[in-house]
Amino acid sequence: MTRKHALLAPATLSFALLLAGNRAHAINGSQPGGYGVKNAAMGGASIALPLDAEAAANNPAGMAFVPKSATLGADIFKGESSTDYYLPGNHLENNTTIAVPTGGLAWPLDEQWTLGVSAAAQGVGADYGQPALPVPGAANAKSSLKVAEIIPSVAWKPRPDLAVGAALNLVYQRFDVSGVIVPAPVPGGFQPVPEHGTQSASGAGVRFGLLWKISPDLAVGANYKSHTHMGKLGGYADDVLAYSEGRLDVPAQYGLGIAWNVSEQVTIASDWLRIKYAGISAMQDPMGFGWQDQPVFRLGGAWAFDDALTLRAGISRNKCQIEPSRLAQNVLVPSIFNRAYTTGISWRESKTSEFNAALEFNPRRTLSGTESSTGVSLSAKAYFVYLGYQYSW
Repeated sequence: MTRKHALLAPATLSFALLLAGNRAHAINGSQPGGYGVKNAAMGGASIALPLDAEAAANNPAGMAFVPKSATLGADIFKGESSTDYYLPGNHLENNTTIAVPTGGLAWPLDEQWTLGVSAAAQGVGADYGQPALPVPGAANAKSSLKVAEIIPSVAWKPRPDLAVGAALNLVYQRFDVSGVIVPAPVPGGFQPVPEHGTQSASGAGVRFGLLWKISPDLAVGANYKSHTHMGKLGGYADDVLAYSEGRLDVPAQYGLGIAWNVSEQVTIASDWLRIKYAGISAMQDPMGFGWQDQPVFRLGGAWAFDDALTLRAGISRNKCQIEPSRLAQNVLVPSIFNRAYTTGISWRESKTSEFNAALEFNPRRTLSGTESSTGVSLSAKAYFVYLGYQYSW
């Protein structure tokens, strides 16, 4: 490792630790593959296919086509990652299992207006059980970021085949990190960054959506989510988040979707989504992550076997937001997945009760660094289990 790399390594690790808990395991950078159990089972395809009261997290207009219902669920994540970071034998491993709650409520007021609220919870942590670099006095590399998005929405149908929707994006986050080390004033030396404990912040943005049923069997949709500006995370503005003034914002995004009822039993849906990671200040730090805007493609299908049983499957692909030359800045953020395979099942017990489950598999992927990241490698794989219950009345 060159002297330049030796000086850069601790600094980049300090930034990499920031988002180790920011749903970094998910297939789409810092976001999960999909919201809502049934849509997640279809590769996340959802913009033109609202299936439950979590629809506002995908497209606020979709709530206009959801019956009066409530849904409650949990997303369970199991991830594994490992990295060889510059120094021979400096091998880090992490195994994480996290469960986060999800849910929503759809309340049609009449044939034109629907009120609702959806919850999109995110949360994960990392504990590598050892310092990021073998520096005397360095604490174990640990991090945790928990994010909850509460989305109150209103949808309006000016006519039976067309809906527009708007929603607030109310965000609350809790952040904690320890074991960060940076270059010391003495050449060649290192020192730990002070620990600031768990800090919290909140922010607000907006969402908009459109859903048009061109025919009884064909629908198209569009969505937009604004950049959500978050408050400062306490003392982290003095060091690890200094470039973004202590803020970890939620990125803007927009997308298009289509859904086709091939027959009474078979439905196919697809989305194209673009997540604007490059617009976040924390990603613009010359010494930081350098995440790029990320395009995402999602495709899924559903087969209604009978009135009670529905089977689903899907795939999702994206362009990884991390360049190999920036791998050193992202070694503790194992968000390198570029594809996922999903499957799921729904069982309608009665006219009012339905149980849903889905599984998502992100295959192992390994990246090797280039340029200033030469000598760094990162490997990761992940699973999601989605569970949910829907009650309609």
